[in-house]
Amino acid sequence: MPELGDKVGASHEFHDREYVQGWAERFTSTPGRLALFDAILGELEPRLAKGGRIVELGLGPGFLADHLLRSLVAVDYVGLDFSAPMLEIARGRLSGFAPRVTFVQADLVNEDWTAKIEGDVDAVVSTWALHDLGSQENVRRVYEKCAEVLGGSGILLNADFIKPDGTKRVFEPGRFEISRHLQMMRQVGFGAPDCITPVLEEESETPDASQNYVCMRAIVSV
Repeated sequence: MPELGDKVGASHEFHDREYVQGWAERFTSTPGRLALFDAILGELEPRLAKGGRIVELGLGPGFLADHLLRSLVAVDYVGLDFSAPMLEIARGRLSGFAPRVTFVQADLVNEDWTAKIEGDVDAVVSTWALHDLGSQENVRRVYEKCAEVLGGSGILLNADFIKPDGTKRVFEPGRFEISRHLQMMRQVGFGAPDCITPVLEEESETPDASQNYVCMRAIVSV
């Protein structure tokens, strides 16, 4: 049976200041989104209770960073985004954590973003970002760079939109099945990657661009 309807995805103008401000103001803390943030925090708390360094890919307006920094009082945080307006909003939101936060403007696809991160990294996190990279291959390359920046040990937590199993809908190239994400993580050197949440706000029959997301975990160790 052919797949149905328009492609599930969204077009963004993240270099436009007015668009970014409106996008940030429309964000709502749904139960699914809060569950996602709490799942990430639950993974990081036992690992970073005594300190460490987190890198977030796709910092956006700083919603996840704010959630984590309130509980992880000993960690340093690097927030990376390609959008200057997003970084400006995040600076305002995270101003109370200023001594612990570094902001980096970088493009995950078109430059070596790892070169802009100095020092050891204990965790890489991302929410609702990598699906915007335009292809599975671009996501795989980011996973490869994550393994590189984590060095000999650390954790990757990618919480992102996925294509739910069994759907007949067409999804944008960056939204694909969980099994493919986990396969890519294994290919670039992560051990035993898995999915630590159910599919949140799941909808396979008539999905919109804000539904169907999970948190995937991958650990590198030697």
